[in-house]
Amino acid sequence: MKRQFAITLLMLLSSAMFLVGVCVAGDPVTKPFKAKWSGADYFVGPCVDPDPNLPAGALQVLNIGKGVATITGESEFVSVSCSAFTSATTAVNSGWMILTAADGDKLHIRIEGTLNLATGEWTEEETVVGGTGRFKNATGYSESGGNIITPTAPDLFPFDANPAIKPGLLAEPTYWVGKTDGYITY
Repeated sequence: MKRQFAITLLMLLSSAMFLVGVCVAGDPVTKPFKAKWSGADYFVGPCVDPDPNLPAGALQVLNIGKGVATITGESEFVSVSCSAFTSATTAVNSGWMILTAADGDKLHIRIEGTLNLATGEWTEEETVVGGTGRFKNATGYSESGGNIITPTAPDLFPFDANPAIKPGLLAEPTYWVGKTDGYITY
């Protein structure tokens, strides 16, 4: 009788632990995503796989940045995009970004942006399409904007970023600052 009671109790506890685990995992939650960034754009050559919606003559751009964000903490990212002129004062870009959170989890992000060459102001729309770790099935949307600031590299945040990458460049790197506002569901 004691053995049967012990087995029954063990099964009930196991079932309870399973249900708690399922409930804790629960449904995804949507959280606001706000951030401040700084970084550098490197124009490395002709775009090898341009978005068919971009004008001819697109250039490959490597963008390396760092920042502080509400969900990801002190973060770094690398993006690769194609950028092309649509007029004498406007350039557009299209590509992908991998944002690495402070804990090492990554967000995979599709980017589309515009740069006003006369003012140095840029805008970008970002669509989250998954990731790793807690962001495995993440979705989301954000908008970013900022300014080209200087031809020298300022250190705007007090932690180490990716080491400088100096590929064969078509022009000097362009340094920028910006902010992001959006949401992520994970």
